[in-house]
Amino acid sequence: MFPNLRRSLVILGAISLVLGACTPSAGPTGASPAATAAPATAAATAAPTKGGTFIFAMWQEPTTLAPQYANQTIAGLVNAVAIEGLAMTDPDGNYVPQLAQSVPTLQNGGVTISSDGKKMSVKWELLPGLKWSDGKPVTSEDIKFTWQERMRDPKVVSRAGFSDIESIDTPNETAAVVNYKSIYAAYPLNFSSLIPKHVLQGVPDPSQTEFNRKPIGTGPFRIVDFKAGDSITVEKNPNYRGAPEKPYLDKIIFKSVPSSEVAIAQLKAGEVHGMWNILESQTPDLEKDANVTLVISPSNTVERVEINLAKNQDPADPSVPHPVLGDVRVRRALIHATPKQQIIDKLLFGKAKVGSSVSPQGWAADKGITQESYDPKKANELLDQAGWTKGPDGIRTKGGVRASLVIHTTTGNKTREQVEQVLVDEWKQIGIELKIQNMPSSVLLSGSWDGKDPRQRGNYDLAMYATSAPIDPQIHMIQRYHSKGIPTEQNRSGQNRMRARDADLDKSIEEAGATLDLDKRTELYRKIYRKINEIAPAIWLYDRSNIDGQRKNVFGWKQHAWDEVTWNVEEWWLKQ
Repeated sequence: MFPNLRRSLVILGAISLVLGACTPSAGPTGASPAATAAPATAAATAAPTKGGTFIFAMWQEPTTLAPQYANQTIAGLVNAVAIEGLAMTDPDGNYVPQLAQSVPTLQNGGVTISSDGKKMSVKWELLPGLKWSDGKPVTSEDIKFTWQERMRDPKVVSRAGFSDIESIDTPNETAAVVNYKSIYAAYPLNFSSLIPKHVLQGVPDPSQTEFNRKPIGTGPFRIVDFKAGDSITVEKNPNYRGAPEKPYLDKIIFKSVPSSEVAIAQLKAGEVHGMWNILESQTPDLEKDANVTLVISPSNTVERVEINLAKNQDPADPSVPHPVLGDVRVRRALIHATPKQQIIDKLLFGKAKVGSSVSPQGWAADKGITQESYDPKKANELLDQAGWTKGPDGIRTKGGVRASLVIHTTTGNKTREQVEQVLVDEWKQIGIELKIQNMPSSVLLSGSWDGKDPRQRGNYDLAMYATSAPIDPQIHMIQRYHSKGIPTEQNRSGQNRMRARDADLDKSIEEAGATLDLDKRTELYRKIYRKINEIAPAIWLYDRSNIDGQRKNVFGWKQHAWDEVTWNVEEWWLKQ
């Protein structure tokens, strides 16, 4: 271990001892463990017990539950119990219908290509008799309205996929023909959440209505209460298509807690039935608890430090480079100065894999890709070459600019705070000053221009958090890495918050979404991932697994590599 990293970890070890009584640690043995669930028991194979209230601990709180505005992972987790779409991904990564009768393809005739090969149409057929949770019928007009609302409302979190639609025809109440302006390969999950026309038609600003906190959906539960800082309550949806047999539970209460450590303490004490997003560093103690089961599966989630390539100001101008981070040599130096493996070994107990790419899993992943290795000497050389010279205090300057940066991450996450401390120490050794300024998830990860998300507006240097690309990475690539996804006053829903701009990258992303040939798309995504690493807009720290925890009396809970833990909530039940 390098001396400077050792100094950081000695301090962090002392912190860990203090937290040891209430902060368990570590997780899966590798980045892609097989999914696990509760062991087979008589109760697990018996008929499910109906009724009961499930208490779920959440240590982040959604700023909104309206699907067109939601950006936080926790919002997606809560929404999954109530909001549905036309299709979804199963645990094996296959597209399966949800509200649709089938997933349209070229083979089944649901997808047609224009005679000139430049446009495509997708015909969706809704299941018969579908109802919203308020009892109103779901029709093809809701599909059309979902598109129209995404294009009308300036506050939506993203228009990816929707801006590629030219028109939607509704020949009858259950059929919608989506006409795309060009070939759009990521169409299956385009309508992953529907918006009710009868509720929002004519509403100028849905974000100011009850729908923002209690959206109406078609799922097994309906959202009935949202007490900020306290809880979100959902009750059995009597109009669910699986009712009255499912869901088994009567109610779920998503209970707000201040941190994951508190959630773990409550899980061990039996005050909650389950929790999400357990860190690798927190699992060893839970593994010893006979009343708790960890549910683990692979994921496409990458913990990273994202870098703002534009000058830190509000709002940022993407054409004005960051005075320190605008130089790719500085960004590569930071990567070389980041001891990923040592962080994994010492803070995560070796239970993760070194990050190397934006997307480590799935058919589009590039297993041969790498990012710069830990090499402080190389980092110093790059900074010397870039003209940054060390001053008397060891911090570099160039042209009167001091190499001083601020990093943000989410409050209440001890592991991330420990990683920050390591980076402060390590980067100081190469002449980069790093200051910590953490924020609640509801601010840092809101994805809201008006909500002052610093990533959205561009007034930040570095942000540490995790995100993942879906099984088809196209929407993720368009949103986060294409230059047209850069957030601006005119494009408030853009998600290219690193403000990366590269003509070749844009072209490859466009080509990947403009063909239905999977082999060609796979080749293009691997080219895209390598180009992203060349630009270096992020430090891929480590690849995470999905790790959630449940009490032993919980059944039906199954992990999903490509969806939220609540994806099959209608199957959950409690042994009384």
